[in-house]
Amino acid sequence: MNRRKLVQLVLIAVLVVIAVVVTVVVVVVIPKSVEQKVICEKPRNSELPFCDSSLPIDSRVHDLISRLTLQEKIGLLGHKSAGASHNVELGYYNWWNEALHGVAWNYEYVGTYFRPPTEYSTVFPQIISLATSFDRELFFLMANATGNEARAFHNAGNAGLTFWSPNINIFRDPRWGRGQETPGEDPYLSAEYARNFVDGLQGEEDKVGFVKASACCKHFAAHSIEEGRDSFDAIVTEQDMADTYLPAFKACVENKVTSIMTAYSGINGVPATANKYYVTDVIRQQWGFDGYIVSDCGAVDDVFYEHKYIKTESETCHAVLDAGMDIECGSFFTRSGFLQAAVSDGNVTEAMLDTALSRGFRVLMRLGYFEKDDKMPYKEFLPEDVDSETHRQLALDAARRSIVLLKNDVTESTGAPPLPLHHLDFTSNGASVALIGPHVNASTVFLGNYHGIPSFIKLPLNEIQRYWSDVKWEAGCEVDSLENNRLIEAENLARSSSQVILFVGINTEIEGETGDRHNITFTGLQTDLIRRVLAVALQPVIMVVVSGGAIDLSAYKNDRRVGAIVWAGYIGQSGGEAIADVLFGNYNPSGRLTQTFYDTNFLGQVTIQDMNMRPVNGSPGRTYRFFTGNPVYPFGHGLSYTSFQYTFASEADVQIPQSSSGCTYVVVRVQNIGSLPGDHSVLTFVAPPNAGLEGRPIKNLKDFQKLHNVVASQIRDVQICLNIDMFKLANVDGVFEIVSGEWTLMVADLTKRVVVY
Repeated sequence: MNRRKLVQLVLIAVLVVIAVVVTVVVVVVIPKSVEQKVICEKPRNSELPFCDSSLPIDSRVHDLISRLTLQEKIGLLGHKSAGASHNVELGYYNWWNEALHGVAWNYEYVGTYFRPPTEYSTVFPQIISLATSFDRELFFLMANATGNEARAFHNAGNAGLTFWSPNINIFRDPRWGRGQETPGEDPYLSAEYARNFVDGLQGEEDKVGFVKASACCKHFAAHSIEEGRDSFDAIVTEQDMADTYLPAFKACVENKVTSIMTAYSGINGVPATANKYYVTDVIRQQWGFDGYIVSDCGAVDDVFYEHKYIKTESETCHAVLDAGMDIECGSFFTRSGFLQAAVSDGNVTEAMLDTALSRGFRVLMRLGYFEKDDKMPYKEFLPEDVDSETHRQLALDAARRSIVLLKNDVTESTGAPPLPLHHLDFTSNGASVALIGPHVNASTVFLGNYHGIPSFIKLPLNEIQRYWSDVKWEAGCEVDSLENNRLIEAENLARSSSQVILFVGINTEIEGETGDRHNITFTGLQTDLIRRVLAVALQPVIMVVVSGGAIDLSAYKNDRRVGAIVWAGYIGQSGGEAIADVLFGNYNPSGRLTQTFYDTNFLGQVTIQDMNMRPVNGSPGRTYRFFTGNPVYPFGHGLSYTSFQYTFASEADVQIPQSSSGCTYVVVRVQNIGSLPGDHSVLTFVAPPNAGLEGRPIKNLKDFQKLHNVVASQIRDVQICLNIDMFKLANVDGVFEIVSGEWTLMVADLTKRVVVY
């Protein structure tokens, strides 16, 4: 049996074992996530007002809460809701479900179960990769498909209706382990992603009358550190808070998100979970949030034990409920009777419990959780809608659009760039392709973290063999180990092959919720592997990099022995197929980075604990908006197999009065001047007067538009709506003000003067 077939059989066996084990464990040990009988069909409940759908939601919620005992109220405030049985019959409900990039199963605590008839879910690209598409429609379609599968899981009795996604924290530092879960470093892109995710997952409540699946924007607010997160106090300026850390959360509320999760960390001395100013004053009162606030899991414990913010357990219960938290993920309330004691000693009133419960129950009412069977919404979503052929195709399409071509230099011997692999003579018996590196047989790494169980994973080796059957391969080394050294074998294979494709990178054991990275270099023996291969390869090598966060590629950016660099990321269940399609030209890459790729020197200039975005205290600043150094690859970088040329339809300056409303349109003409069709993302930036000085950003992303299938010689006109809000900046007090003067509109290599007066 050859090694390829062995790998296939092992992978299939692992997936089968996972599915079987999960099914057995869930059926035997874990209570059902939703009741098999609809709550309001139960005889004790059916005639009560809270089950009367003709009544206003608030009246129904009030009626339900009025029938609960004190003990039941306390038991209902945790993520594993204990239910009620004294005056009404409420069963077990787990608020904790995940749907970051598809319905997810990661932990035994999560309320989503992969068991018949929903053994699998569709695993889309991790969000840091998906975001590189700069495609609002794709964001929505992924979230919509995920929401449909979530409701199908629920209808099968295998999930709740409250999903704690998306993660919209700013990926401000490449070391952060969970940066892979986010749309990247830009607040505008993150806000637009959040809007479309919330709309897709939650569905059309205004039209249908019910929310499809509850989204939860997390982790409020200035969170981007894993190691020491339980006690970390994020010191954030009002200016950074306003223009970097808050915009995506505000966008969630504007699009009627039904939940927000507070972070473990503190904000300027106050734990986020006990921060009444932000949770109540800002989120609820200023923004008008209508939903429930949930703590991150164990964050209430952190308020007391890690932050040591409150002196007693009883006072801690008061602090988080008074701040506006409604559901605790964890067991601080119930462990040792802390919440009961807080009620007994007067620190917590029953009215505070009622307020918290009302917010959670109100969301469940909006989800249809308390409807009778004949009025239960979204019953049309069935197990066959999960992992459907339509969703599989969407996952493949999303994976292709998530790939970023970082480098593709013309090769001296061929006079053409190495990609796509058209230069290989497929009819020549002497031509040979060698795949080298620890990610040649990448499988589960493509799933990233917080993923579901897919019915298949496409491996690069298998998919490349569809294009070139006679492929030789050698891992050379492991991703993060000094053992199993096969560097000599890899070197020998490279020496005898016409074209080498290197598959290198990291994985979620290196970056993830398990911890932050301490460097951004290749791990294990990979640097030695790359050095050996480059020294003997007959042609410039193609490098495929698999990672979530940036890796220092400075050594290879200008090395002529590296002809092309493809950043593939954690691109989901169809990762191998998408990579093969890009390498061989079946798909023209269009991804553009949503994070800055720094070199290693950046890590010595600023600590991960420094929350400042702007260059203060000797730091170079963070992200493309403030970084004063030279990135290896900048935000927005991404190549294509064709070329696009931009021109303004009019060369005239733009004049915008401060009193203007609506749009002042600028038209940009985008022409494909190459020979191949391709998709293309048009990014619009504005730079303020005195850009980069006195705390002002160097530039800000203000719009993006995706052009699909622009054929050779075709011209597409892109209308850019310039509105006065684009020309506001946050001052040191965190207040946005219109800044008059000469701004610069920047689209690709074009600039235009915009005068705000």
